[in-house]
Amino acid sequence: VAVIAANAEQCIPFFRDHGGLKAIARSMPTSAAADLVAKKMGTSIFQVPTGWKFFGNLMDSSVLGGEEYNPLICGEESFGTGSNHIREKDGIWAVLCWMSIVAHRNKDKAAGEDLVSIEKIVEEHWTTFGRNYYSRYDYENVEKEKATAMMASLTERIKSGLSGTELLPGYVLGDCDEF
Repeated sequence: VAVIAANAEQCIPFFRDHGGLKAIARSMPTSAAADLVAKKMGTSIFQVPTGWKFFGNLMDSSVLGGEEYNPLICGEESFGTGSNHIREKDGIWAVLCWMSIVAHRNKDKAAGEDLVSIEKIVEEHWTTFGRNYYSRYDYENVEKEKATAMMASLTERIKSGLSGTELLPGYVLGDCDEF
């Protein structure tokens, strides 16, 4: 989502032809890489609960009397990505975005000249915006009582101010929240 958003205005005709990217939205468990892009670009950023319907609320914000955030790019950690002209998450659309980025970055290359690779695009992105590390853990087949107790303990720690805490030497938790 972050790399697509960073390249949208130059490489993807829909955004170039509709006044540029106005907002980026990500689901809560998605990497905060999009936040860094939005900050550097001066674009609105939204973090929403998990569920594609929350992106729809942003897409319809002006219809509901709020601010106009379209065109926007939204996505979640499962690589479901979309925009206001794609009302559902769409992996094919994300692949087409990447193809547009790669094509744009290589449009002036002569036959036989080395092409700009996805690896190079991502490394340049990290140089410009910084690199985020993301990890997701799914737990299955756990006892309900133990899982409930663990979540209650974690929720209490979040409420007491877990954000900004040094969890291990040199590792500070930047942000921690719960929807």
